[in-house]
This record gives sequence, C-alpha cells and structure tokens, in this order.
Amino acid sequence: MAGLELQHIEKTFGRTRVLHDVSFEVDDGKFIVLLGPSGCGKSTLLRIIAGLEPQTRGSVSFGGQCVDDVPPPDRDVAMVFQHYALYPHLTVRENLAFGLKMRREPKPVIEARIAETAALLEIHDLLDRKPKELSGGQQQRVAMGRAIVRKPKLFLFDEPLSNLDARLRASMRVELKKLHQRLGTTMVYVTHDQSEAMTLGHAIVVMNHGKIQQIGRPEQIYHEPANPFVAGFIGNPPMNLFEGSYRLDQRQLEFLVGDLTFGFPFQAHELIGADTGTATLGVRPEDVTFGPQGPGHVAITGTIDLVENLGNDSIVHMMVKGESLMARTSFGFRQHAGESITIYVKNFHLFINDNRIPLPSP
Repeated sequence: MAGLELQHIEKTFGRTRVLHDVSFEVDDGKFIVLLGPSGCGKSTLLRIIAGLEPQTRGSVSFGGQCVDDVPPPDRDVAMVFQHYALYPHLTVRENLAFGLKMRREPKPVIEARIAETAALLEIHDLLDRKPKELSGGQQQRVAMGRAIVRKPKLFLFDEPLSNLDARLRASMRVELKKLHQRLGTTMVYVTHDQSEAMTLGHAIVVMNHGKIQQIGRPEQIYHEPANPFVAGFIGNPPMNLFEGSYRLDQRQLEFLVGDLTFGFPFQAHELIGADTGTATLGVRPEDVTFGPQGPGHVAITGTIDLVENLGNDSIVHMMVKGESLMARTSFGFRQHAGESITIYVKNFHLFINDNRIPLPSP
C-alpha cells in the first residue's frame, strides 16, 4: 500500500491548459474522490497518476517516492475503467489470471489469488463464463476482480458505475465501500455523481475547468461550500443561488436581490474589505420549512409554480418576488400551483468575491 501526493500538476494540449496547478495528498489506505462535471480534467488527472499520460509540469509521488520517470507497468497501480475492458474471448477465470500470467507469477499463486478474489467479490460461480454471459453488474465485479487480484499499491477508478442502472449503481456503491474496508488499500475514484462522492469518499476533491475548487470531508463540502460553484454542484436538488449586492455598516450586512432584502448581524469586516459590492446568497432546499420553527427564521411569501412528488418527499418550486426558489419537504404536501405560500428560512450561505463568508443567522 502507498499514499499519494500530487504537487503542482499542470497539463496542456497544444495551447489549451486542462489542468491548473493541482496539488493534494491522499494518506495511505484512504478513499479519495475526484468530483466534477464532464470535461473538468478529473480523468486526465487519473491517467497522469497511472502514468498513461505525462504531465506538463509538477510531480507524482507514491509513498514519498517520485514516480514521474516510472513507466505504467512498474507503478504497481490497478485501474478500473468505465467500460470494463474485459477480454471477450476469455472466461472470467482467464480474465482474472491474465495480468498475473504476464508478470510470470507461479501457477499456484495465480490459482490462490483467483480463489481469494472470487470469494471476496462473490463471483466464484461465474469463473467459467465469458463476459457476454454476464450482466452489467457481474462484468463490473469481474473488472474490479482483475484489479484486486494483482494486490496493487493503488487502485484507480474511472467512473466505473456510470454504465449501470440507478438501482445497481446504488448497490455497487455499497459493495465498493465494503471492498475498501476489507482491503484497506489507497483508492482514487473519479465521478461526476455527487451521490457516489458523498457515499464513498473519506475526502472529496471538487474540480471545475481543470482547477481544484475545494478539498474536504463530504460533510464539510456540503455544509461549508467554498464558493458558489461547489454550493450549486453539491446537493440534490441543488442549492438556491441568488445574485445580488450587499452593503455593510458597523453592525449589519444587508443582501439585496430584486425586491428582497435580508439583514444579518455582522462585525467581521476584515473578511470582506469593501462596504458595498456584488454577492451571491445561497439557501439549500432542505433548509426551507413551511411553518415557524422558532427564533431566527426569516419568513418569505411567494407563489407555488410546481410540486414534484418524489415518493418519500416533495420538491416545491415557487416564485418569490420575481426570484425562483426550490424547497424540499416531506411527502404529502397539500398545496398546489398558483397558491400563495409562506416559507421560513434560517440557514443562509453568503459568497463575496467567489469566497464563502461565515454568516450568523439573521
């Protein structure tokens, strides 16, 4: 096993820079997730870690040792791809054995490793089948098994569950979590699915346009997003974000958007600098309630646009003085489109100059 360290990684293709000064560390045995939209550079970064793609600048280290000049076969890294990459003409047993045979492992070692891996992934009854005889979930298990059987220092996963249906993805997330607990090997996982990131990762690296937006524990990323991008990307449904302006006096900060004004007690002037400027205010749909919840809640009146009944809960879309807002509530919400409604909000997120400003309740 080995920890991972990336220092000032940059990557350019011609005149296009796809990675900008990417640096982070992964402690030995931890599970880290690279999360971001398509095209943000996360898969390119994974390929650089594997040695399949050379970085333009910066260095990659495993266990404190620089591997920039180490070719991919010698990095002792196992990679699981989105499209499984199984050999269709080989059985599951032969697929699992292929990498070990290429490394000239003794036959008893190969057989023991296959038996151990098959038991771990519960695929022992599939060993004599070929990939075309397997379901998508079974093929993904075999793809993971082909990586596990090598006992590498580092596992790399490139959106391995994206080809599975929603129910199977949820099941495989649980299996991956259990697998990591059993193996205790360092894992780096690429995805654009925030549910996978929040479920699997000890830490999440949120990326956009080739830059790191925030690194933190899942709960930290959710409750303390560093900027509006992270705030809007994490959460389902996403955070309501309102573009407006602020003004600051000695004891209060006012945020203005359209005909709405929110006032917050505020004295940390050094966090902001200027007394006026543009800002973004965020409200998570689950922080909106439909009845008074005690002191500190702000009452806002609006009109319902649409109610989405999702089974266990409902998403209420509404207009508040020209601004759209979503709220999440328990199933059984009785009001309908066109009706007036009063909501109550306590938790707000404020961003100025693209940075999160800690904000007390109004």
